[in-house]
Amino acid sequence: MKKLFTLLVITLLTYSAATAQRVSAYQAGSYQPGLMNVRDLAPPEAGIVFLDYNYWNNSNSFVDRFGNKVSSLTFDLSPIDPEIGEVTLDLDQQISGYANVPVFFYSSKFKILGARYMASINPSYITSNYRMNMHVSDSSVTSTGNSSGFGDLSFIPLGLGWSIQDRVDISFFYMVYAPTGRYETGADDNIGKGYWTHQFQLPVYLYFMEKATALFVMPTFEMNGKVKDSDVRPGSRFTIEYGISQYVTPWLELEIINGHNWQVSDDTGDDVWWRDTQLDARDQTSSIGFGVGVWPWAGRLNLRVKYAMDYGTKQRYQSNFLSASIIFIPNILTEKAAK
Repeated sequence: MKKLFTLLVITLLTYSAATAQRVSAYQAGSYQPGLMNVRDLAPPEAGIVFLDYNYWNNSNSFVDRFGNKVSSLTFDLSPIDPEIGEVTLDLDQQISGYANVPVFFYSSKFKILGARYMASINPSYITSNYRMNMHVSDSSVTSTGNSSGFGDLSFIPLGLGWSIQDRVDISFFYMVYAPTGRYETGADDNIGKGYWTHQFQLPVYLYFMEKATALFVMPTFEMNGKVKDSDVRPGSRFTIEYGISQYVTPWLELEIINGHNWQVSDDTGDDVWWRDTQLDARDQTSSIGFGVGVWPWAGRLNLRVKYAMDYGTKQRYQSNFLSASIIFIPNILTEKAAK
């Protein structure tokens, strides 16, 4: 048994060394559906809004291209020792992380094409931890690690918001993800993704009962640049989200949001080493979130929590999320202040 486990470790180390200087085959894009709050992208009144998002995520399973959770790996050790043949290595994995994203959002007093101009800047700080236990029969080995640091910076240089008779809100957002987070091909402590992303969103809101009820739908499209120091361009992704927000009282809000994300084009480039392998598959996931929000300071301070979980996942990790967010309106650059 000791010999068998030694051969397995050698096989894993050989594979790791062969792929260490390659770009990861698991590129899941920049946008995660189901995490935003339903009314977050409705055009606000003119002024500055400060938001602070906190996300905790947990995952214990990778899902393959067929939608099956990967709990083991099978190796053919016949070339090393013909007496052993195929061996199955059982996996017990746990990945967790935390992200803090403060958002500085601006909505203008002036209008362009009848729409409010909007912009934001969104830095991020991320921590991640992993534990991998590998065992066969009575032998096992555990690997752990963690990393933390400032992640990729996102910003909205162009946002436009139209309001139609207090019944409909339509917005357009162009967001950019800049690869400011630490990234090096082959490193096991990367924080950033290592590439630029250009994202386009079109949130639409329909209101009832003097805006106490909001129905929401939003398509999102992502286009990605090349991964740093490589000839790999991750495929584009499309997301559709929809949900409902309901004020039970003037200070208490309940919401539910559902989202679906698909990779809609292949990864391209000469360094896409996983092409024509079992890893060459377009990923997808869906996520549903349930949230509650309160206004302890009417019109100025909003607190909310949300739980979200992935389902229908393929070719990526399936996760659960807990989020807590703060919205503070300081009444700066508002139309009231201008008067």
